[in-house]
Amino acid sequence: MADTSSTGDNTGALKAACLGAVAAVVLAPLAAAVVAIVYRFPVPLGEYARGFGGAGDAALGSLFYLLFGGVLVVGILGAVGGFIAARSAGRNTGRALRRTLVVAAIVALLGAISLSVLEFFVGPW
Repeated sequence: MADTSSTGDNTGALKAACLGAVAAVVLAPLAAAVVAIVYRFPVPLGEYARGFGGAGDAALGSLFYLLFGGVLVVGILGAVGGFIAARSAGRNTGRALRRTLVVAAIVALLGAISLSVLEFFVGPW
């Protein structure tokens, strides 16, 4: 007889992976706004957005990056992070949810930070 006890864990982990992907993509504009407030964020076809006045421009600019490939990168990393977070939480769904959302926020924030410092690695754009 097959052991089906791990099937429930995988189902929860797969749900967390989907949640992690969606949450990371949804949080990306907010992360871009936070990075613009704290440091700067490159607005496509424009200058760097800085401070509170540029937070809206950064959030809107992040949508451009998401449309041109960022959804795949952020979504996949958020899904992997959500899957790992759920598996590490065991059967505690509340802990799995919290960990998944934290990982998704970190993925979105790291994506925004990487765009803001990309100039140092590839030159001015």
